[in-house]
Amino acid sequence: MKRYIALVPIDFSEASKCALAHAINLAKGFDGEVHLLNVSEEIPTSALSSLPVDFVDEVDVQGMDELDSFLSSFDIELPPLTKIVRSGFPSKSPAEVILEYAQDLAVDAIVMGTHGRRGTRRLLLGSVTEEVVRRAVCPVLTVRENKKACSLPHIERILVPIDFSEATQHVLKVAEEIALKTNASLILMHVVDIEFYPYYGLLEDPVRLIERNMIDVSMTKLSEMVKSMRARGLNANWETDTGHAARVVTEYADRNKMDMIVIGTHGRSGFDRIMVGSVAEKVLRSATCPTFVVNTSTVPVAKKTEWLSKQHVA
Repeated sequence: MKRYIALVPIDFSEASKCALAHAINLAKGFDGEVHLLNVSEEIPTSALSSLPVDFVDEVDVQGMDELDSFLSSFDIELPPLTKIVRSGFPSKSPAEVILEYAQDLAVDAIVMGTHGRRGTRRLLLGSVTEEVVRRAVCPVLTVRENKKACSLPHIERILVPIDFSEATQHVLKVAEEIALKTNASLILMHVVDIEFYPYYGLLEDPVRLIERNMIDVSMTKLSEMVKSMRARGLNANWETDTGHAARVVTEYADRNKMDMIVIGTHGRSGFDRIMVGSVAEKVLRSATCPTFVVNTSTVPVAKKTEWLSKQHVA
């Protein structure tokens, strides 16, 4: 049967070094293997004619040598590893190469470093990680380049923001699978996010009443979910709060020293994503702990649970 595969795109940065450490930890937990993928820079088709005939071969050899050197800095026991060097030309972006490889091998998770770009620079340059997060069918674990994320991976507390949509069960199953493999506890969190103008009427603000009702309903649903999880042997609890969802989630994670966030994304792209934004992407850019993003839009929910039902063997 198919073995669990964690794919790690490597650009030899500190962020990708952090990502590899977490991929190794993940692969060991699932008794799987790690694939290291180095993608060369995209080269326009018009420039190919001016390159030496053996240019691609030289790039592959250099990339493989750099991967060997990169691995030599790890003094821990490594799981089975596969090293791959792929070119991003003609006219193919690194994200496309990563996604194609992930699809061809049906990988179980992609683990990527992110440099956490913000503002104009992020909008102009884009982010390979964010593109992969939006388009990948399998879950994507993103790791920020910071001291907390780059320390030796140790997962004890996992925060799971949920919105009670149809895809919630899939996100929970991913989180549960990780918790079972790492013996971690789960915190389910729902944030009631209502935007409204100040109310100056004589009676009680109707929006406040709606907000309170929504909190009561979420508390009931969360309590039922946690009860079911505990019955299956999981260490679980729940929290509810109000405010801007991404900010509430990241502040809670920092304040309570969470080791990982598992969150779903609807994978919006283009104009809709720019105008509406994505809670998952905001959390991805702001959270200091690793963030496991589960894309709930690329395939029907019923199909998404297949990655969990695979029989992974050594």
